[in-house]
Amino acid sequence: MPISFDWSKTLSELPGNPIPPEWLETKGKGVKLAFIDTGVNLGLASLSHLDKPGHKFFTGAPGFSVAKLTGQDLVGEAFGGAGTGHGTLYAALLAGKTPELPPLDKDLVSGIAPETDFYILKARNANDKKTTLRNLLQALELSANLGVEIAITGQSISASEMRFEGLSDAEVNRVFSLAGLQKMFVFAPLKNLEVTDSWDGICANNLPNRRPEVFNVATKPVNLEAVAGSIQTQPIHFLLSGFQGTVLSKTGDAVPLHFSNSGAVAVMGGIAALALSYFKSQSGGTLPARDAMLQLLGAICKPLSDAAVDVQTPALFKNF
Repeated sequence: MPISFDWSKTLSELPGNPIPPEWLETKGKGVKLAFIDTGVNLGLASLSHLDKPGHKFFTGAPGFSVAKLTGQDLVGEAFGGAGTGHGTLYAALLAGKTPELPPLDKDLVSGIAPETDFYILKARNANDKKTTLRNLLQALELSANLGVEIAITGQSISASEMRFEGLSDAEVNRVFSLAGLQKMFVFAPLKNLEVTDSWDGICANNLPNRRPEVFNVATKPVNLEAVAGSIQTQPIHFLLSGFQGTVLSKTGDAVPLHFSNSGAVAVMGGIAALALSYFKSQSGGTLPARDAMLQLLGAICKPLSDAAVDVQTPALFKNF
């Protein structure tokens, strides 16, 4: 029997109701959001509304240019040997929408912010085998050129790759100093870690995490007590815990959310779209400054000190 899942309902039922209902009601309307990942299967019923001219780009496409603002590039997802993909999963969480005439034989997912002006940026190389740092920078520069307000990437790459790609600090600085990018709110996941891994230098060692313009998001570590001291000294802005739910695989099947750091950044980025939509509606369309956005989102989170206990239910924590 087909499955239907609603992420807005999940947020509305969080313990303590931390997400204001007026945020949820916006569904992200009026916010330009770029989703930078491995592509999306736009043939799925809940994602077909994202198949719009000028809203989908592939950094590996022949002739791709960050100056090309009208794209009809194929962004279908070939990533993932098991068939689940990566971009499709989190696109469903962010922007899935149940059609007005829902098919009776399809699994459906409604996302956190389905009314955003959603751009799909497939940050992959030409053979769709790898995301390079250059691909990621191209996607961020394109986002700036498109006037994007929130950019969410599910990718975190070791900064050591810079020398193998021949990428200089000057090139990275040029992209992040673009006026359009300085106005954007960029959300990125920290590198996924095993229970015994150290969190020392996790931001400084990876891109885009090391950039001060970026909001860094991760799942709450299983061994928080062992790494809390390291977390508190780094620009790790949000830690999420206990989220469960349903997303869509690239083949269209409803699957349980694998709550990795990529899942955490999708949830937090989606909430940011709701917050920004509400803020714009109350401020004549103006954007908050970065610190104001940080405080706005921090108001719905618990301090990191509250995360010392084992939290099984969904929770949002801040580290500032």
